[in-house]
Amino acid sequence: MRTGGTPRPGRPRDPRTDELILAAARELVAEQGYNRVTIDAVARRAGVTRPTVYRRWPSKAHLVHEAVFPAREPTFRPLPHEDFAAGVRRFAEAALESFRRPESAAAVPGLLAEYRDQPELKELLVARMDPVRAVFRAFVADAIVRGRARPELDADLLFESLSGALLFGVLGSDLAAEPDFAASVAQLLTYGAARP
Repeated sequence: MRTGGTPRPGRPRDPRTDELILAAARELVAEQGYNRVTIDAVARRAGVTRPTVYRRWPSKAHLVHEAVFPAREPTFRPLPHEDFAAGVRRFAEAALESFRRPESAAAVPGLLAEYRDQPELKELLVARMDPVRAVFRAFVADAIVRGRARPELDADLLFESLSGALLFGVLGSDLAAEPDFAASVAQLLTYGAARP
């Protein structure tokens, strides 16, 4: 999904240029943090001009958002007849791996502030999470049908609780450095979600 808006008329864009710019943004965010990254620095690293970047993305926030959270297939997939707690643990481990990426950990604090001021950016993030959320909902629905999860369990609430706890563990404490952090969060939350 293109976040830069409607393309301007003229010569078709070269996707290789897009990838060079996105890679440069990822590298610079990981190296310097969101606040210190500038469009000029990204353009220099990518070997393009400043207008070339702005023709594709209207702001630094839009560029970094797409660089750090590209549209992709969900990495979490339910396994047939998988135990509910084991599935939640696998989801938590996949989410933590994503949050721990250097560019993610460096970009998220700055992007959160941008989301507050630019609601359309937040909508883009939510839309990019929709495929992951849909897979997780299907996993929870199957667990409920098989009697492994409580019938009143709200899949979205569990999804947000897991994601929020893991993200705060990365950004707000040293807990995420513990080897069993994802498993511990998953165990804590499934204790109340799993059917006795």
